[in-house]
Amino acid sequence: MSSDIVNPSPLLKIDIISAQDLASVSHSMRTYAVAWVHPDRKFSTRVDTRGQCNPTWNDKFVFCVDQEFLRRETSAVMVEIYAVHWFRDVLIGTVRVLVSNFAPPSSWPFRRKQLIGMRVVALQVRRPSGRPQGILNVGGTLLDSSMGSKPLYTQ
Repeated sequence: MSSDIVNPSPLLKIDIISAQDLASVSHSMRTYAVAWVHPDRKFSTRVDTRGQCNPTWNDKFVFCVDQEFLRRETSAVMVEIYAVHWFRDVLIGTVRVLVSNFAPPSSWPFRRKQLIGMRVVALQVRRPSGRPQGILNVGGTLLDSSMGSKPLYTQ
């Protein structure tokens, strides 16, 4: 029997909910966000065509992660926010979403009896220059792949 079946990898579910007060980079701003744990596997939200500087996406992504990734205090999901442009999309800003926002490393190992839903945080968006501007609202939870879609942690 494979050890992957005995010890399935945890799943990290991230919800890219919305952003507020983004810098306006065009007259009719249409924005989307790109999220990844590993740069070779990126996910993109739908384009928000109405929100302008306050877009709403409500898109969900699931990342297969390993125990070591979850144990590191610096493990993060990277999110970049772009505005659609006819020649090349413009980077509005980035956010580094620490996994510890959703499940502190000290809570390992899993406690299957303590199951809850998603935790939502509001994080500062940084321009490419590093200056702060805007807020990203993102939710996250850890799922146990052997138990369907049940969260792993309580607060």
